Amino acid sequence: MYHQPGPNIRLMRHRHPLIVGTAALSLLATALPSSAFAASTGASTVGSLPYSSPSNPFARPLFVRGGQSSMTSNTSRNMSNDKQYSKAPPAPKNAFSRPVKKVSVVGGTHGNEYTGVWCIKVIEKQREIYNIKSSNDKDATDDGTNGEDIINVFEKFPSLDIDTLLANPVAYMENKRFVDVDLNREFSMEKLKRVTLHEETMEECDIQSEFCSDGNVDAAETLSSLPHETVRAREIESLLGPKFTADSTSSSGDASYDDPNACIVIDLHTTTANMGISLIVPEGDALMSAAAAYVLHKCRQKYGEDEAQCLMHAMPKRQDRMNLSSCGRHGFTVEVGPTPQGVLRHDVVEKTETAMHALMEFLHLRNLELEQHSVGNNNASPVLDHLRGIYPGGIVPCYRSAPAVRPGELSGKISWPNDPTNPNFPALMVHKSVQDRDFHPLRVGDPLFVEPDGTIVPYDGSHGEEVHLIFVNEGGYYYASSGTGIGVAVKSQFDWETGWFLVESDDEDGGVEEVIVEEKDSYE
Repeated sequence: MYHQPGPNIRLMRHRHPLIVGTAALSLLATALPSSAFAASTGASTVGSLPYSSPSNPFARPLFVRGGQSSMTSNTSRNMSNDKQYSKAPPAPKNAFSRPVKKVSVVGGTHGNEYTGVWCIKVIEKQREIYNIKSSNDKDATDDGTNGEDIINVFEKFPSLDIDTLLANPVAYMENKRFVDVDLNREFSMEKLKRVTLHEETMEECDIQSEFCSDGNVDAAETLSSLPHETVRAREIESLLGPKFTADSTSSSGDASYDDPNACIVIDLHTTTANMGISLIVPEGDALMSAAAAYVLHKCRQKYGEDEAQCLMHAMPKRQDRMNLSSCGRHGFTVEVGPTPQGVLRHDVVEKTETAMHALMEFLHLRNLELEQHSVGNNNASPVLDHLRGIYPGGIVPCYRSAPAVRPGELSGKISWPNDPTNPNFPALMVHKSVQDRDFHPLRVGDPLFVEPDGTIVPYDGSHGEEVHLIFVNEGGYYYASSGTGIGVAVKSQFDWETGWFLVESDDEDGGVEEVIVEEKDSYE
């Protein structure tokens, strides 16, 4: 139903052999390759460190499908060519055998992104129509309109228990991105579970404990003074989660709760940037990787190859993600742009619904296979076999976002300094040659920013000799709590059966280069 209630860094490189295992792969997923994302953010004029890129700017061990084998070698031949690749970890045994029932569609995570709000209102209207028509024994899709390609999600995908959530109703009513802080950055363990009672002593309490909630005056005063989105995040987590286990006290180890209320959270967003249809999933989630591959194919069939992309964040551990969709067991974000903030566009709504319906279709088809016992294992699934036919070798093209460096960011950015009189006004302007060229390459020396006196600030290679910009001049990234700047990514690919990145290794022994990132006080 409808619920409404930058720092500089220092790099230290170490060579070590590839170790296949949970800890090793967590490292691989979060470490910065020496060339792809070498320094934090910013052009040279705003204080980034000098960086020298090797000849192959995107070297990283390339995993192949199938996980570990009984072979003594740590490499295997890929069917599509002669190159050797390191083995990826296998997908969890129940990655494709566990039905997905509870699907929560979220709109208005940012209050001025109206497309998602429209979509959840449409779903609720469809629920009303479905219930009325079903009670009268009529076709639920016959709603009396003459619209084209009308899909009633309750008629089309009956195996899914679909509900909706208006994430930030106050910001939505005020046509603001947020009231106090960005809601989509408020779902970390530190923010969901801990409250600092005394800044001098740094005394903390767990907001879910009796000490923090029952008769504690300090805690009550602290909770009442929290930002609106911090409080709202805890309400949302109680609806969709829980995200963390009751006894989890730190993000080390496995602190995420495996059976939250929502099997999957679909978070609908728009962007002012020219991102087309962008499907955003985390690395390591095999089911969401397969779903993204399916949705990507559907969207490209309808709108063309250049109109849909998959963006993968190198955050395999759900507990490490601070975005709203991480409250569910699986999270899937749809971003469509360009569109202005606080505006509804029919074409943008249609693209968003195309992606959302394709995702639901994939989940529903897989549910039917499981319910009808038509498959005994993953290799006999018609819908998965369909993906194998589309993507030979299981390899799906994508963009890998730069690892986050500043606290509260989902991914790394090239940051700009702010005007001293207004923290939300940039001191540099995005250069016209970069504007609207999301997912296009940017090379060292290319124009990037313009200073007030007209001086052109070139890209200095702080994230590698060649990168691809994302969310270029995104209006939401003018706010510090959302993380200011331009997103950075590199072209990559992933194995949809495991969810892990595939990047070619140039090391004969399968070794990887670990890059340790240390934060400094300032980068400006």
